[in-house]
Amino acid sequence: MTSRHDSRVSFTAIARPTPVAHPDFRLTLRPDGQIRIVDWGPWLATDGPMNTLLDDRGRNGMLIADLEVIRDDEGTALELVVHHRTGHLAHHRDTLCAWAGLVGYRRVWVGDEVVDLLPVPGGEARTTCTGCGVELMDSGASFWSYVRCAGAFPAICPVCGSDLPQWSVASDSVRTWPQRTTTPR
Repeated sequence: MTSRHDSRVSFTAIARPTPVAHPDFRLTLRPDGQIRIVDWGPWLATDGPMNTLLDDRGRNGMLIADLEVIRDDEGTALELVVHHRTGHLAHHRDTLCAWAGLVGYRRVWVGDEVVDLLPVPGGEARTTCTGCGVELMDSGASFWSYVRCAGAFPAICPVCGSDLPQWSVASDSVRTWPQRTTTPR
């Protein structure tokens, strides 16, 4: 299994994967439950004086985390390693794990635990662009193949180029809600 950045990851028993130099994504989980994901870049705050801004976001109920995707040999996203930058409450973990199950992840390494999921990708997914207001929806096989390979729902509006909130899946099209088993590390 490899990350998007071709770093090899080895597992011993239930040991945490070796971190890569650059995560795949930066995630923001707002207090209202909305998730935003952008590709990770070296300009994103990680330490130094910018930490005060991260801490402030945490005090305002937000989770900001760097995400590392573990992929199989074909490039399909299998596991998600969460590196918290700020915020880390039980409801953050629950929302993040529910999203990960919808995207198709089998396992999430979050905080001091490993959460095994029953992935449930598929169904009608939708989001509304906060830039131009277009409502996007898709349920096709090629859409879900993209989501599984990317490790996230599309994050950029194809109409105006704004970033998109992560997509929601209609409850009547979801086969089952992600089931979790938690293993302390």
